[in-house]
Amino acid sequence: MEVGFIANPVSGKDIRRLTAGASVFDNQEKAAIVRRCVAGIEGVCPSAVVRYYPDSHQIARSALASSNLRSFPLDMPCTGTAADSTEAAVKMNDVDVLVSLGGDGTNRAIAKSLASEIPLVALSTGTNNAFPTLCEATSAGMAAAYVGLRRVSLDEVSPVTKCIHVRLEDGQSDIALIDVVGTDDRFIGSRALVDPAKYVFAVLSVADPSKVGMTAIGGMVEEVADSYDHGLAIRFRSETNQRPIGVVAAAAAPGLVASVAIEDSNRIELSNTVRFRGASALAFDGERELVIGEDQWVSLTIERDGPRRVDVVKCLRVVAGQHLYTANGMRIEETVAN
Repeated sequence: MEVGFIANPVSGKDIRRLTAGASVFDNQEKAAIVRRCVAGIEGVCPSAVVRYYPDSHQIARSALASSNLRSFPLDMPCTGTAADSTEAAVKMNDVDVLVSLGGDGTNRAIAKSLASEIPLVALSTGTNNAFPTLCEATSAGMAAAYVGLRRVSLDEVSPVTKCIHVRLEDGQSDIALIDVVGTDDRFIGSRALVDPAKYVFAVLSVADPSKVGMTAIGGMVEEVADSYDHGLAIRFRSETNQRPIGVVAAAAAPGLVASVAIEDSNRIELSNTVRFRGASALAFDGERELVIGEDQWVSLTIERDGPRRVDVVKCLRVVAGQHLYTANGMRIEETVAN
């Protein structure tokens, strides 16, 4: 069994956390997370092989130094950008399971090139963590091993997630996992989406009031789980300046509660396309990335073709209900018989 690791050294450190005084995920903590995750993998499958993204801070390398598992860095340059995660995923499209450390942006970069059949254990070390899982890394490592060994059904414990597909009039296209926001803030700067007053529209695959960011704002309008076969479209203001249908208070960022006026909201069924204009920049999963013309139409469609995200809790509960296995995959009763 081969396990891949992609640990983003810059996740969880952007201006949204710093200005709010929120805690950051430093790279020592990320190395500790990888170390515990590897311990979980090794406890289930001592023969596992690990391949990892060789980040400039050597997060995975330092974490694996004390492990007995065989491990190898990917042969690739490091640019310090999101393109590294995308390239690393390309080079890991033959692993049995992939573990990521990052937020929504990191997992979006991975999803751009990750093969659809590879299960992803996404661990939260970002700013907006609507997509990844917050859980004990040791348990996540055990779940990764069980999934990698195919001791559980992928459809049962790592279902396919939703993905938002974005198309522009000039032929450009992109994706997001959780949300796409149109804003009239053209200054990309730190890229972080921080001012709700500048929101124009949003399309969400998941709306969860218990999270932070756009998904929290959407969740205060209508909760949408990833298992639901629809998403949510919100218009915050338009050229006609309609009267808001209401104002919601939500955690717009860590340490920031904002009151946001909602002009209109509608469900979007899977495969249906909605079109908006009036924004001068687009943010994908919380980060502004693309400047556009205010008269340019943006087409957005939600499909169920995102990564197979592992549900760590469900995986371990399923395993607990099966026959017990030894670390090399033999049933306990078989071991006793032999």
